[in-house]
Amino acid sequence: MTATATSNYIGEAMRSTAALAPPSLADNPGLLAWNLFVMTAAMCLGLMMAGKQARRIWACRAFDHPTDPVSLYRIIVFLAGCAVATRGGAEAISLWSWSSGDAETIERVAELKRWLDPVSVGFGFTWMALHILAEPMLEFQLRKAPLPVDMWSRWPQLRRPIAILVVSLLMATAAVGLR
Repeated sequence: MTATATSNYIGEAMRSTAALAPPSLADNPGLLAWNLFVMTAAMCLGLMMAGKQARRIWACRAFDHPTDPVSLYRIIVFLAGCAVATRGGAEAISLWSWSSGDAETIERVAELKRWLDPVSVGFGFTWMALHILAEPMLEFQLRKAPLPVDMWSRWPQLRRPIAILVVSLLMATAAVGLR
């Protein structure tokens, strides 16, 4: 599809839906709010996860070997965070920009989304491939000296992600409610 055809399609979609949302979501404000919420939260939480793992990988680079189980675990979680952040971010930017009323901006964002989607899937494929390759070693290592898993003491660590979910929900609700 050429830029002119894309512009014509976007312009027609904006005229027919009063520019509130893409045609697939325009008749359902609840679905639009849900998608705004989920994609915005996914981007933020994916960035948090990838950033945390990137900081850990960098801080331990002097004594962690790349094939150590903990290094592989961190890389797998980093790639998963990147996949969720780029996919959620691409869709969130697309949805948030739709009501700008500017067909050129919407077209550029749609093109950006189409470039980011394969990158996101690439992160996901790499994460899955690395997991498949490392799974036997990771399971063997985890079974060698099993430690009790005390998840209850980590509940306070979920405060920030829960706050991001609440803020994302409020933003999405307000954006759709005020349109």
